[in-house]
Amino acid sequence: MYRCVGCRTAYVAPTPSDEFLREYYSSYHLSDDQGGEYDAVESRMQADFNAKIELARRFAPPPSGGGGGPTRLLDVGCGKGYFVKAAAQKGMHAVGCDLSDSGVRFAVEKLGVEAHAGHIHDLKSTLGIGAFDVATFWATIEHLPDPVGMLRDIHDMLRPGGVLLLDTGIGDDWLDRLLPGRVQWYAPPQHLFVFSGSGFARSVEQAGFQVVHHDRCFDRSRRRRMIRMVRNGVTAALLRAASEIGRLKPGPFAFTRFPLGNLQSIVARKV
Repeated sequence: MYRCVGCRTAYVAPTPSDEFLREYYSSYHLSDDQGGEYDAVESRMQADFNAKIELARRFAPPPSGGGGGPTRLLDVGCGKGYFVKAAAQKGMHAVGCDLSDSGVRFAVEKLGVEAHAGHIHDLKSTLGIGAFDVATFWATIEHLPDPVGMLRDIHDMLRPGGVLLLDTGIGDDWLDRLLPGRVQWYAPPQHLFVFSGSGFARSVEQAGFQVVHHDRCFDRSRRRRMIRMVRNGVTAALLRAASEIGRLKPGPFAFTRFPLGNLQSIVARKV
């Protein structure tokens, strides 16, 4: 991966073709070698759903026209649809979309939620321009060859004043500097970008949003945040020491990517 000298965001070059990515993600939720870790990752993500739904409720605009209808939420990159299900159970009118045919099929057939397979750019006419109050984009932007283009498509799907909530791993923070290029976010071809804090915010703003909240160490509670920080710090220090030893003598740490890293989240409003 390369790194932008301006904003310090890391990226894959050359970018994989749309055909490669579509084929890769068509079975992302099924095969062991292409996203086989998804179910384990998804189970950890589900623990954050209540906090994320409350965040959506906190920033969602009031119903248009003075009505009392449910918040209309679009989950972009919905995977198997678990967050769509959770939001619907909290009273939202929730819809999902994803490139993975297998993931969307699971969402519709097993969870009974509304979900659509395909690129959001191609789904605009189906789902409706300006049709949603809130769009969520969890752990997805790092997978995209053109993140700003996708964010602009989401911008079109939101009503005036609608909000976008998204998260991704943060790069170029203290942990990444301690273990350069070795935290879990560096995982091509799944992750095509590892955003720095400034690069993440800049991408959102380039798509026509105003950032209203940016958390560079996102977690579902203060307690969890502190646990993550302590765990990352202690483990990273030990691994850095082991890595230094490995430089003197070839060993298992030479090219290892470690299961460490902080999440950043942004709430942005359509302007």
